[in-house]
Amino acid sequence: MTNIEEKNTKEEILEIFDKCNRCGLCKELCPVFKVLKEEQYSPRAHAILLSNKVFEELVFKCSLCKACEKKCPFNLKICNAIQKARQVLNLRGKENPNMKEMLRKLENKENPWL
Repeated sequence: MTNIEEKNTKEEILEIFDKCNRCGLCKELCPVFKVLKEEQYSPRAHAILLSNKVFEELVFKCSLCKACEKKCPFNLKICNAIQKARQVLNLRGKENPNMKEMLRKLENKENPWL
């Protein structure tokens, strides 16, 4: 069942980035790219990787702030695609270790920070 779910999720990601022309306008407002200053963390890099069906833990670096979507000339739902990419990684058992730890703390102590 997860293979079908993963396949469908990948197709949804490809549909989102189908219109992307890799112009890079999305990078301008991205707070993660502004701080890290490395192309691999930019929305454009995510678009390129995900369009090529490369699912890396880099998608967990995205803050999902949607700043990139405001600048996109094609009004692509980039953050939606990033969330779907995270789903694919979770299905593969490659969840974000920080999130995993926070969830464990929520379950055990009802506080993600303790």
